[in-house]
Amino acid sequence: MADHKQSDSRGVSRRDFIKVGGAVAAGIQIGAVAGAGLEAGRDPATHTGWQHLGEHTQFVDRKPLEIDTPPYEKVGPTRRPREEESPFGRQRLVMRDTMRARGTHPTAKATNGELGSGGPPDGEKDLADRTRRTVTDAHPAPSRQQGYPPMEAFSEPVKSYYERFPEVYDFDQFRVESILPKRREDQMKYGAHYTLIKAWSNAWETTEPITEPPEISDFTMAHGRPIPGAVPFKSPRKAAELIKKVTHHFGASMVGIARLNPNWCYDYGLRGSQNHGPYKVPDHWTCVIALGVPHQWEQVQSNPNCGTSYDAYSRASIAARRLEHFIKSLGYPARRHSPMDGYDLMAVPVLVDAGLGEQGRHGIVITPEAGSNFRAAFVTTNLPMQVDKPIDFGVRKFCEHCKICAEICPSNSISFAPDNSDSHYRGYRHWQIRETSCYNYWMQSMGGLGCRLCLIACPYSRKANWAHTLARAADTRDPTGLVRRTLTWMQKTFFKAPSAREYLPPPDGRFANYRQPPEWLQVKKYLKISAPDPTRGE
Repeated sequence: MADHKQSDSRGVSRRDFIKVGGAVAAGIQIGAVAGAGLEAGRDPATHTGWQHLGEHTQFVDRKPLEIDTPPYEKVGPTRRPREEESPFGRQRLVMRDTMRARGTHPTAKATNGELGSGGPPDGEKDLADRTRRTVTDAHPAPSRQQGYPPMEAFSEPVKSYYERFPEVYDFDQFRVESILPKRREDQMKYGAHYTLIKAWSNAWETTEPITEPPEISDFTMAHGRPIPGAVPFKSPRKAAELIKKVTHHFGASMVGIARLNPNWCYDYGLRGSQNHGPYKVPDHWTCVIALGVPHQWEQVQSNPNCGTSYDAYSRASIAARRLEHFIKSLGYPARRHSPMDGYDLMAVPVLVDAGLGEQGRHGIVITPEAGSNFRAAFVTTNLPMQVDKPIDFGVRKFCEHCKICAEICPSNSISFAPDNSDSHYRGYRHWQIRETSCYNYWMQSMGGLGCRLCLIACPYSRKANWAHTLARAADTRDPTGLVRRTLTWMQKTFFKAPSAREYLPPPDGRFANYRQPPEWLQVKKYLKISAPDPTRGE
């Protein structure tokens, strides 16, 4: 019989050829699927439990936005900030002088209140520890007993500062004699309504204050071990690249690096030092790493009375502590500056220098990714790193036109001026708010201490959906200003918010919130308690 199998001259049958071809095609398909799977595995969204960590959170390319010099302008002799200039720093001095006037200070004789020549050596240190500069709580204020001391009862530098700025004395006096007593009454009446936001806020408490000066703490690992010898990097560029990568994985959403300008360091209250007065900025603080972490987006919308700062405070502080230990483990001195541990430097100008954003009308920094919805922490070190450039993405022009933060501010602390040309402080021209009236409103709010209204009302503080991302990109590239005017008009027209007065305590206001709190912070949905809601006039 004839053989009907068809073969080529090399003996490969058609059937075998088809089989081999099918196997190859299948292999290619499997390889393609495997390759696609491998590529998909690189997507941070697939990293269960770590999706929110990594460099993808800093998604705006800053290269086209870079400028050679920072947007603030030097206009005269510069200096570092003094203790009496800040309501936080001044509170320690006010407490000291008030206690002395009443004979209750550790250095005052208990018999007649006259100042003693010495007193317990650690008395001042204890007072300084209890009033150390952090942003996690307000420093205790003097009680209303006997009223607020007259201006002449204060010692230097507070006395001269009050005489130069008598309105600051009036604000401080009003806080002690009127705001704090009223707040205690409001807490008694309405406090239960804010039970969940207080619990949420308290849950983020993480603090381990630095207790030794830089010459010790910055060179010491955990359990008192000295840092090892410095490990050399291939280049400053490689050092910066690694530091940014690990900082993102430690929890930071944004990271930048700058050379430290000594003028940005406070001129008092160096953490861990026995001397609370002026100090020399440590020589090994040559570079500063700046990082930012956003607030939880749902709760921050419900400020000022149903929101908190502690979630972002905690996460930023933890990231800074991890970074500090990472750098020390490589043999370089490092010190963290964070909301939960305290700062030895000012946040805003460092963030600007590090290229994370620009200062807005409301005095804080606006970033391309999160607007003002973030909290910052820092690590100072002498690790040689390539530094970033400041950026300009149109914030100054936007803020000159917008003014939403000034319109919504319940304490009238934000300027309505057309620009910051007349705003000069410590030798620099930049936006500046009226800090003491802002601080006074902090002490009136009911939930997590603070306000944060300007932070969340800012048109830049929007989630990263396609609409907001497109709008931000369009504004950055629009030289005519039409986009910024349109965006401001849209927010004021279509996204109504309570008026500034409504955020005040009753009877002047109703403890309003920018938006309603998320359902998981609504007391009446979960708790079996009697909780009158002041926003509804209850």
